[in-house]
Amino acid sequence: MIETLFPLVFGEVVVGGGGRTFAVGALSLRMLLFAAGLLATAIGLLSSRRSRDGVPTAALLVLAFFASMLPGLLVDAGRGTPSDIVFEEIQPLLFWLSAPFFAFAFQDPRAINRAGSLIVYGGVAVAIVTSLLMVGLYMGVVNFGALYLWADDTGELFFRGPTNFFYKGHFFVGVALVFVVVLTPRWWKSMAFVLALSLGLSLTRGLYLAVAVALVLSFVSGRRQVAILIVAVAAILLLGLYSQAILDLLFDPSRASSAETRSRDLSFFLSTFDYNTLLLGDGTGALLNGRANIENSFLWAIWRFGVAGLAFMFLPLAMAARYFSQIPYESEVRKPASAFFFGIVMLYVVTAFNPFVNNSIGLTYLLCALFALRRMREMTREAAALSEPTA
Repeated sequence: MIETLFPLVFGEVVVGGGGRTFAVGALSLRMLLFAAGLLATAIGLLSSRRSRDGVPTAALLVLAFFASMLPGLLVDAGRGTPSDIVFEEIQPLLFWLSAPFFAFAFQDPRAINRAGSLIVYGGVAVAIVTSLLMVGLYMGVVNFGALYLWADDTGELFFRGPTNFFYKGHFFVGVALVFVVVLTPRWWKSMAFVLALSLGLSLTRGLYLAVAVALVLSFVSGRRQVAILIVAVAAILLLGLYSQAILDLLFDPSRASSAETRSRDLSFFLSTFDYNTLLLGDGTGALLNGRANIENSFLWAIWRFGVAGLAFMFLPLAMAARYFSQIPYESEVRKPASAFFFGIVMLYVVTAFNPFVNNSIGLTYLLCALFALRRMREMTREAAALSEPTA
């Protein structure tokens, strides 16, 4: 059952943005699939014939998640924060409960290829659709008013003017770009162009930086000096061709204001936090610089839940780095492991600009990549054990 559900659960997240793309009223396909995944996990836990490989690790992650939230929730209880505010804050984080589902799913090594294919082809599909919509807006073929009303109703699109927008699913366009460049499948250059075009049209600086950091680190890790040279030359050419558009992007007052807001949030935190904030957090109801929404997820974690929240946020990254480091360079799974790991790196970089690691989009990818890396680590260990000479 889990093997059947996995492509549906993960595929919907890859193309479905923040979860409201496929929704009717308050009911969304993501929540239905999430509930189905929890049910399948419960059935798997109750089955005596089902392997428990990876499940204890997932269970410890879930326990660590609740433990990290406890200080902030105690602050909320003492302050009397309304329950609806608390639930609204922690609702996206409940996707941590799906950790055992992914542990079960990746007991089957075929899930690694399935996940990679969903990321690559789903990301390309999102890139094509969003690019066509933006070209349609520019040409006047797509009705701006109708698209804006849909965006306002769902919260899935953020417009950068009359012809450009950022779709929450652009996160997986970035991940897909990392995958195609690292894995170099057939037609990878064409796919990379389509993905890069969509990212470029989204005018989202945080994603640009995150993808660039992930790719450069992957090149260094994979010893791909020629690829670095190609990327550098392409970047210079693009800077020359689109210098005016880049200047407009960098110096547009509306774009500058978002960076200024993040800077003010950080300055406010540094000037007001004390040991209580550091140890316990200020709870889910606390405003930062008069604002409830905090775009920097790392700052959000420590402001809401203290040092425990921030430490837990980095725990999966540390686990992923450990799994990746234990996969030999010459292993046949090294390339897919690199794609999954540097996708995680991209996630953590972009999280400094937009809240991805603390919502269903980033959490789902993080859990998928983490247990994919764990499975590949176990595969290399099993292969090494089989190759050892017997006495």
